[in-house]
Amino acid sequence: MDYRISNKQVFEQAQLRSVSDVPLTEEELQNGMQLAISKKDNTLALYLVEVEGHKKFEVRWDDSHEFFTGWYSAWENFTWCLNIAGN
Repeated sequence: MDYRISNKQVFEQAQLRSVSDVPLTEEELQNGMQLAISKKDNTLALYLVEVEGHKKFEVRWDDSHEFFTGWYSAWENFTWCLNIAGN
């Protein structure tokens, strides 16, 4: 594994069902809840964030970021970035 899971419970929930019921702390509402981070590049991470009242996944890498509504799209993008970071 080229990544470390930061929040196992929410990470596993995201793979199986909706994360709309996951409560975010005040700090997480501001910065997002980190779900996974690359072992080789600590600027590459997968977050759960709230945007306009809706939970979304965000892949952050260096100074770029991209939002995803669904887990599979976010995970595909995160693992693609992991492969690039690993080379």
